[in-house]
Amino acid sequence: MVRICRITTDSASLRPLGTAGADQRGSVLVEAAFAVPLLVLLLTGILGYGCWFMTAHSLQQAANDAARSAVAGLDAGERRTLVDQSVIAARSAFPVQGAQTIAVTTSESGGYYKVTLRFHLANAPIFAALPVALPGGELERSAVVRITAS
Repeated sequence: MVRICRITTDSASLRPLGTAGADQRGSVLVEAAFAVPLLVLLLTGILGYGCWFMTAHSLQQAANDAARSAVAGLDAGERRTLVDQSVIAARSAFPVQGAQTIAVTTSESGGYYKVTLRFHLANAPIFAALPVALPGGELERSAVVRITAS
């Protein structure tokens, strides 16, 4: 059997021509260089959106609690005071920093009382640091309750 060999600069290392393309050293490193940044971006996107959903849910829950607390008020001033107290209590359990910037709006119309909470995502440093775009720069959640006439 005759083998054709390639001669390199140092004649001591002769390699058969059929195995010249079979050297796979370093290919894992090249593949990782492509895959790791994509996986990191995917992971930060998952974490970012999870945090966004948790923040949106917490804001909705705070609006629900504030609207429920307003039912106990006898007039508009007392209802607003109860809403403000409820929102202050909800801020301590808010999942991201910047909860003190939650804006509260209330309205009363036709026997219904509406509480609206707004939170700018720029007030939370975790959202500013994300490399992925989030749906909108502001979260707004509302809750409506029926108030009984006294």
